[in-house]
Amino acid sequence: MGVAVGAVMAAAMLAGTLATRWIPSSPGPHALGLRAALRTARGNRPFFALLGTYVLHTLAVAIMLAGAPYIATYRLDDYALTSAMFVCMVAPSAFAVPMWNRLARRYGPVPCYVAALVAFAVIVTALFPLIASTAAVLALSAAVGVCYAATQFLPLALLPETVHADTGRTGHAQSGAFTGLWTAAETGALALGPGVFALILAACAFRSSDFDTPAVQPDSALTGVAAGFTLVPAVLLLAGVPLLLAYRRLAAAHDRKEPA
Repeated sequence: MGVAVGAVMAAAMLAGTLATRWIPSSPGPHALGLRAALRTARGNRPFFALLGTYVLHTLAVAIMLAGAPYIATYRLDDYALTSAMFVCMVAPSAFAVPMWNRLARRYGPVPCYVAALVAFAVIVTALFPLIASTAAVLALSAAVGVCYAATQFLPLALLPETVHADTGRTGHAQSGAFTGLWTAAETGALALGPGVFALILAACAFRSSDFDTPAVQPDSALTGVAAGFTLVPAVLLLAGVPLLLAYRRLAAAHDRKEPA
């Protein structure tokens, strides 16, 4: 598996490198070191507002992914449903991207991003009282997948705008610094998600056991598993909305050349 995945990754990275080798580099009047680049990047307030929104919803998704096996095992009584939940979430997202692309072109990426976050939060909140129903979990997982597609597509569509705006502000093309910060924050949020869900399990007196031989859980643990999979991610998703609205305001102020 390691050799196969490594070969695929190598092919993808080589293809990207070779496909962009003709693009000229324009670092600015003088090259910046890593520390200077990051120090200069701090002034790009729209970027950090967008990044904050992305980190919050990535953390929400990471918590849900960590909680899926527990929902399947302790609320749906079938660990094998973990894969079905994942497929129901991912499959619609593949088809939803063209839809979000059309909507973003018509209404703008920021309003569509806000709508996707709110709809995502509403769907996972609605799942809380239905968490013991296999049909409801799978159906709403598919609805989540439609919103998930927007949260993956729209932020990356907005990211180049913040990088381009920063180039005009500083005279330096620092796409590497910004994408490096973006990737590091995304990786951190994905890594933090399972830890947050583990804290939820500890707080609700979850009894550790093997998925093949699940232990009988107290009511507090069953409620905590459901809340960790639904309500906690919903709060994180909604917390990203003010940051996204701030991004629109900060980006508009930059376009007008007014102090943000």
